[in-house]
This record gives sequence, structure tokens and C-alpha cells, in this order.
Amino acid sequence: MEKSAYLDAMGISRWSQGSEVKQAYVILVDKVSLELETHPIISTVLSLIECPFTHCTFTTASPKGSEVIWDMRRVKVPRANATLTSAPLSELEKVADNKRKLWNMIVAQQELSK
Repeated sequence: MEKSAYLDAMGISRWSQGSEVKQAYVILVDKVSLELETHPIISTVLSLIECPFTHCTFTTASPKGSEVIWDMRRVKVPRANATLTSAPLSELEKVADNKRKLWNMIVAQQELSK
């Protein structure tokens, strides 16, 4: 009997080289909605900090052991050790000072990654 046929008959799967594990990043928001995925501010900020959008998930609470890339909740309780923190998206759209603070964090993050 052929080796592979024997393994198949026994229900034993073959070992294969695993693909690279993709890092999952968390973006904390007050309310998860579909518009977040297509919002230009979010896509621009993620591209500036070189964080692939496909590796990000939006949630209202930080899952244990996850890396929080951006916390944009109105009330940041419980506190999350996030790379970026900002006002909620609705306030970023309206208040220039909130955008300025976020921009300063992005520049600082870019300097750290050099």
C-alpha cells in the first residue's frame, strides 16, 4: 500500500509548512458600524502608520492579549495601552484641534519606527 493512501485511510493529515501568522490589530470605538471600514480618516491614518487595514478589527472593548492600535472611544475606560489615542471619529471630522493632536501622535509614531 502506498504511504499517502495509508495515511488517508487512517484519517491522518500530513504536515505542511504553515503560512506566516498575520498580526491582528484592534481599533476601539464607541459603536461598531459598517461605515468605519470605508471612512477616509481611518484609512488615511492606518496607511500613515503602515498598519494594513485587512489586519484590523473594530470593537468596543479590548480583547485580552490583543494589540490595540488605536483607541478612539469617547470614554477610555478601561484604559487600553494603544499606539494612538484620539477623540471619536465624529469629533475628528469637526474639531481641528483633535485632528492636530492625532497628527502629532502619528508623527511621533513614525519617528519611533525609523
